[in-house]
Amino acid sequence: MAEDVRFQVEVKPGTWLQLVRGDITQAEVDAIVNAANAQLRHGGGVAGAIVRKGGGVIQRESDAWVRRHGPISPERPAITSGGSLPCRFVIHVVGPIWGEGEEDTKLRQAVTAAL
Repeated sequence: MAEDVRFQVEVKPGTWLQLVRGDITQAEVDAIVNAANAQLRHGGGVAGAIVRKGGGVIQRESDAWVRRHGPISPERPAITSGGSLPCRFVIHVVGPIWGEGEEDTKLRQAVTAAL
């Protein structure tokens, strides 16, 4: 993937966090973050592209997660393998639904949980 690094910071010695513009399904990294719905139904958008490219194992692992732990929330993401993607893991995070209240808090929880 031709990387277009927009921001990077060393969060601890030897561990970098990068914000990159590009095709997330081609990212050769430890983990990518997927903006998911609470039930981890990865049907469309970026979530759908991740499952189409990474294979059905990502959806199967997501379904198993929800059966064991229930729906995800902003403070409690799910982690699956990357399937056949070049990343090792997919961190599935649900953000706030605007208009339900406490959006800033929920967004902060989602970002912190993903890290």
